[in-house]
Amino acid sequence: MWQKIANIILKNRFFILGVITLTTVFLTYYAATGLKLENKYGIVLPKDSPTTRNYSLFKTLFGEDGGTLAIAIKTDSLYTEKNFAKWKELGDSILKIDGVQSIISEATLFTIHNNIEDSKFEVKRIFSDQTFKEKSIDSIEREIKTSPIYKGLLYNDKTNVSLMLIGVDERFVGDQKKSKVILEIEELAKTYETHFKEMHFAGLPHLRVIIAKRIQQDMFLFITISMVITALVLYGFFRSFRATFICLLVIAISVVWSLGTMAFIGFRLSVLMALIPPLMIVIAVPNCVYLITKFHQEVKIHGNKIKALTRVIHKIGMAIFMTNVMNAIGFFTFCFTNSEKLMEFGVIASINVMLIFLISLTLLPIFLSFSKAPKAKHLKHLDRKTATGMMSGIERWVITKRPLIYTVTIVAIVLSVFGAMRVETTGNITSDLPQSDPIYKDLKFFEKHFGGSIPFEMMIGYKEKGRLFKKATLEKLEAIQNEYAQDTSFSKSISIVDFLKAINMAYYGNDPSKYALFSNRDRLRLKQYLDNFDMTNLNGGISVKELLDTTSCTVRVRSQMKDMGAKEVGFKIDHIRHRVDSILNPDKKDIERLYAKVTAGKKGYIDSIVENYPAIYNSLTKEISGKNEDLQFKFDSDPELLKTYYKKSDFNDKLRAAIDHEYYDLTITGTSVVASEGTKYLVDNLFSGIIFAILCISILMALLFRSWRMVVVAMIPNLIPLIVTAGVMGILGIPLKPSTLLVFNIALGISVDDAIHFLEKYRQELKSKKWDLQECVMIAIRDTGLGRYYTSIVLFCGFSVFLFSQFGGTQALGILVSLTLFVAMITNFLILPTLLLSLNKRLLSKSFEEPYFEAYSEESEIDWTDLKFSDEGDHDQEEPKKIDS
Repeated sequence: MWQKIANIILKNRFFILGVITLTTVFLTYYAATGLKLENKYGIVLPKDSPTTRNYSLFKTLFGEDGGTLAIAIKTDSLYTEKNFAKWKELGDSILKIDGVQSIISEATLFTIHNNIEDSKFEVKRIFSDQTFKEKSIDSIEREIKTSPIYKGLLYNDKTNVSLMLIGVDERFVGDQKKSKVILEIEELAKTYETHFKEMHFAGLPHLRVIIAKRIQQDMFLFITISMVITALVLYGFFRSFRATFICLLVIAISVVWSLGTMAFIGFRLSVLMALIPPLMIVIAVPNCVYLITKFHQEVKIHGNKIKALTRVIHKIGMAIFMTNVMNAIGFFTFCFTNSEKLMEFGVIASINVMLIFLISLTLLPIFLSFSKAPKAKHLKHLDRKTATGMMSGIERWVITKRPLIYTVTIVAIVLSVFGAMRVETTGNITSDLPQSDPIYKDLKFFEKHFGGSIPFEMMIGYKEKGRLFKKATLEKLEAIQNEYAQDTSFSKSISIVDFLKAINMAYYGNDPSKYALFSNRDRLRLKQYLDNFDMTNLNGGISVKELLDTTSCTVRVRSQMKDMGAKEVGFKIDHIRHRVDSILNPDKKDIERLYAKVTAGKKGYIDSIVENYPAIYNSLTKEISGKNEDLQFKFDSDPELLKTYYKKSDFNDKLRAAIDHEYYDLTITGTSVVASEGTKYLVDNLFSGIIFAILCISILMALLFRSWRMVVVAMIPNLIPLIVTAGVMGILGIPLKPSTLLVFNIALGISVDDAIHFLEKYRQELKSKKWDLQECVMIAIRDTGLGRYYTSIVLFCGFSVFLFSQFGGTQALGILVSLTLFVAMITNFLILPTLLLSLNKRLLSKSFEEPYFEAYSEESEIDWTDLKFSDEGDHDQEEPKKIDS
């Protein structure tokens, strides 16, 4: 088959070049015009996960949780006429920028006044006269700081830090072109640093836009550095500008195709997707190295360029195909995580790995066919003393040092297992940023002065509209906010309770001591005020609509938390959920105990439920009555009537519904929760993904070798590097997080390539050397060693480019993959042949002798003497003649 493929490629060179050129132009257009940035967090969870559903519901009811850009200043001179006017001027200037919806700062606040004569509230700006004739700066400061609602929300009077909160339209933040509004706002703010010193920025709009910009910068940096390093390494190997240029051209086309397919399918460029182009470079290089090296080996043997090109495709086409399939499987395992973004990554990576195979197998032989035959100096690398000396050393070690190899391997595995047990999981939003990064520093600044800046949201369903403004409900909400206030992990929370407290304070002439929930007596007095008052926008930007969804009877408690790891966030959520649920539903434990007795058949406990909890009785009778008002009246008149329904088949279900109706529903969500759950989801799916990859690769190798023994022998040297890498992570304190989790799947698919090349050559030699195992192993080491050595060096250098990333996680990914592949090179060079020699004839079987297909094909005896390419084109190319044996 591969002989026919070689003939097709070499006989249709111009047609193939035309197809690839048109495809490249097409995909270049899509890459240039259709590639968009992805800047959202928490995108790794499946759409049907409870966390995703809760977050989607939250956004449906209240909008985006992270639409606020925060600017902080630290100054003890804000309350001077000049600086306060400048603070107001900055806010007004930002508000004029397209995409900005609101500005909240100490210079934009409103106050509520009680117009006793008309029995209504009036809303006035605290600061409106910039000449300060109406109010002095001291009276403005006093009026702002006597209102408890602003303390801890807009300023920290202990540390003299003030905030400006900027509401930005999500359509602008999420759009690649319009998101530049965030940069425009920040640049404008920095022009005021002469008045307020350093500006600090936080909030998801800031994180999303700045990090998205860095992703793009990283990708182009990776591509540039990868190409430069690849060029240097390839030239160092081959000492040929022509061979190096041909390889770089193939690699460049592969990069364009990867970006083009990404844009064509409609996937966005995220932190994950930005890794695709450099990964494709790293994967394309081994194809080029194997093909060029084999081409040079063939030219050295017989000097016929055309024969060499045909034999390159003929002899190692299947081997390269299989290695690329293994690579594709390593990436394709991400498609089984049920995470949309990981699936996209897996799809694009696996598709492009196979496209790279097609590009390499066609373009390299075609380009080489047009170039001159390599000269003697270009073939010297085949006999380079360093490489050949290393191969000789490996042969000696495999023959004479087998016990030492096994001993070192076992010790390394034991130490690695010990280290792997110490690996911790993290996943906070800034976990990939170094501590010296401005984003990290600003985030810690906000945490220090305000408690947190990552959205942490709570939704409380109160079931009935009339229940919200009941004293008991409002007191529960207040108690929940007091829980927040006692936890330094959170910023100040805000809910409808704060608005009602502000109204009560306004009723009493803005007396700070009256910043509290109004009493039942005052509720009647305030009714006329509230009927004539619009509460939708009391505080210069914070709207009641953002805190209350009257349609679904859900209230929001809004806060921010510190940027913590997945484990810490998980503990915090469990603690908050337990405490809040005990506040909302203090009798839940007792009710559930009684209900469990009822479901166990003890109907007498129903009386305990309905007598102790009248609200459940009322809900239960409504459930039974439905729309029958007469029946409901009978229940109201005769409570004993309910007992006649105890034995009905659906009674327990109606009782359950009545109990659930009386409970307040609690939902905890927000970006911090979604990011934490996303990390835990990835960790939970890590091992299943690796197992799936191992199974798929094992099945393919079983088809290739038709011997399960050989599959085991091939997999052992490629699983050891994964264990070693996990051990190094534990020993060095490198945590598992979304970026480093990719290491194992990527490395496994790539590292197994060397085993395939070696074992196929070994099997091929078994037939010609009459099953002399030691000689076959030595020949396989010498024949494939150079190519494997070259590709290992290229892969190591290729993944090392990730060290230039602005993200610590990507840097760790590069280090860990490079380490894994370096260890894999050692294990495949030493442990794999050692196992073959140790197990000896136990590995031999008829099935191993007769595989389903050959990866290294034996060539038929062909007369290549007269074969050449026509100057006019391929249509005059002569077919080689077979020699009669």
